Amino acid sequence: MIRQIINLTWKEILQIRRDRFLLLFLILAPTLQLILISQNTAKGLYELPVAVLDYDQTTLSRELITAINNTEEMHTLLFPRSRQELEALLDSGEANIGIVIPPGFQRHFFGSQPEPAQLQVLSDGTNILIGSNAGPVIRGVVGQLTKRYFVPPIPIDFGGVQIETASLFNPTLNFQWFAIPSTLAFITYQVVLVIAATGFVREKELGTLEQLVITPLRRMELILGKAVPAILLGIFNFNLLMLVQTYGYHIPIRGDYALLLGVAIIFVIAIVGQGTVISVLTQSQQQAVLLVFLFAILEVTISGYLVPVENMPAIMRGLAEVSALQHFMSAMHAVALRGASLRNILPHVGAIAAFAVVTNFIAWRSFTRVV
Repeated sequence: MIRQIINLTWKEILQIRRDRFLLLFLILAPTLQLILISQNTAKGLYELPVAVLDYDQTTLSRELITAINNTEEMHTLLFPRSRQELEALLDSGEANIGIVIPPGFQRHFFGSQPEPAQLQVLSDGTNILIGSNAGPVIRGVVGQLTKRYFVPPIPIDFGGVQIETASLFNPTLNFQWFAIPSTLAFITYQVVLVIAATGFVREKELGTLEQLVITPLRRMELILGKAVPAILLGIFNFNLLMLVQTYGYHIPIRGDYALLLGVAIIFVIAIVGQGTVISVLTQSQQQAVLLVFLFAILEVTISGYLVPVENMPAIMRGLAEVSALQHFMSAMHAVALRGASLRNILPHVGAIAAFAVVTNFIAWRSFTRVV
């Protein structure tokens, strides 16, 4: 049995090696996809155009503008002369952030009045990334400016509560550390599903499936011989993308890589089962690829890739619980960023393993009935 499976696996590898377009798809396309998506969706805020309406026109207000301009996230290049001009710049999209420095800003900053110095920040809420991160960036700049003038601290105890915050696992709140692992998992899902979904249906189009069926190979050997190359290519693709993530974007792997690889293998086996079901039930590669894209759209919706699962309606949260991709993304973030152990991610691993058992059983039953 082992020898027959190895022979069929070698035949599949030779067939893939002769298809140069498929080789490019398996090696070059996923890497480029990860890089391009990361550059466009995971780079966070970078040199956003800022319009500043400075009513104060003092040394401190100019120092604040310079400090904001020196950040990586913002670039102050527009200086409207009125509130109407500022709002027009925001409406047209020429500026993503508007800052209003009111009169008396420096006087209130250094004065003893009970009212603190005020600063108004207007951000483009149509972009969630800008809307949620512009405020913290400017608060950080103001905090540094305050420390510069009031260190050591003012020897006055106003009472109240002093709050000190720290961000665990991602101290700089780098958005890439969340987005790139999710993108890596999704690309692995796509590649493995395409390979598995075109396995048997390609034989149907070439007219060689009947020849395989009448060979001395048993049904289980045929399925395993088709599945093993897809599993090997999926694992290779995962490791290749992990190299890009680790050395290209310097995202740490704090947990056990062997554990992460083991979870990836179970995930790949699960998706190969799903792809085999598609391959057995479709009649052409076009149909198979179309179903792959439909499943990909569904997975993007329910896996938490775009919207956190916790924010989804109850029905979609239920669908997310049976999504192998959602559980794999959660396990990746836990192991790579938080350094989680197997016990911490056991529910996710169990869900992926259950999905693998179910999809491969369906693939086996479908193949034995159709062929």
